[in-house]
Amino acid sequence: MKFLLSVIALCLVMITAKLYIPEAKAEVDGKSFAQLVKDQDFHDAVLYLVDQQCRVKFNGTTDIICYPRD
Repeated sequence: MKFLLSVIALCLVMITAKLYIPEAKAEVDGKSFAQLVKDQDFHDAVLYLVDQQCRVKFNGTTDIICYPRD
């Protein structure tokens, strides 16, 4: 019985969180994800930004850190 009540309480918390936490949605030039994957200009721009602004940090795990432009 205690387990069932715990499951119900967890479900209620998750439902409440879903109601109040917005989902992120982003579009670039009105294109979908699949269209952006196929867009060579977008691909080149992302590669350029990652190459110029991101570094890989090895500390037991591999972390990629990107710094904003100055």
